[in-house]
Amino acid sequence: MIKAQLTCLALLTGIFMSGAVLAAEGHVNAISQKPIPAGKILSVRALDDSDESLALKDQFVRELTNRGYRVEPKADLVLTFEVQDELGAYTFTDKRYILDLQTSRGTNQGIDDDSHAKFNVFNSKTGGILNKGQGGTKIVTPTKYRLKVTVDGPAEAGRIERYWQGWATGKLGAATNEALMGAMVAPLVESVGETVKDRTITLPD
Repeated sequence: MIKAQLTCLALLTGIFMSGAVLAAEGHVNAISQKPIPAGKILSVRALDDSDESLALKDQFVRELTNRGYRVEPKADLVLTFEVQDELGAYTFTDKRYILDLQTSRGTNQGIDDDSHAKFNVFNSKTGGILNKGQGGTKIVTPTKYRLKVTVDGPAEAGRIERYWQGWATGKLGAATNEALMGAMVAPLVESVGETVKDRTITLPD
């Protein structure tokens, strides 16, 4: 009996310790509304002055420069970016598995229970044999992030004209939101001036 239940414990250990790591994917879409003139100077503008946006601004400047664009603090063409998020949904779990081990021995008066023990195999909050215990939070719908970018310039009669707009989307996994946003910058800069339909990009998982 003990042998059979210890075999069960080994199987449970394999189940809880196994898992597949999947690569995260994102998507880029873009619309070219007017050709961007060759040799035009761009300036980069963030819609907020948070530390995250300032870091992204520096990354946009580097990527644009690497691709041959000239970037200045002030220019007729302005690349503006904005980070948007959609918070996910979460639930709390508390799975608890009990493994019951018993031993018995025969006596001249029948069977005598020698010992009886119960082990908490897994508990997401308090811990058990297979885990140390942690908060029982389960992601139902992951948080989604969108990095939206536009390129605008002056038009006739002092109006502002849209040359190009693009956006990248992805779901937040184990990576930080800064890493997720940072991975979207290069694909967006690569798409500036182009029309792109649902291009798949690799994001940190």
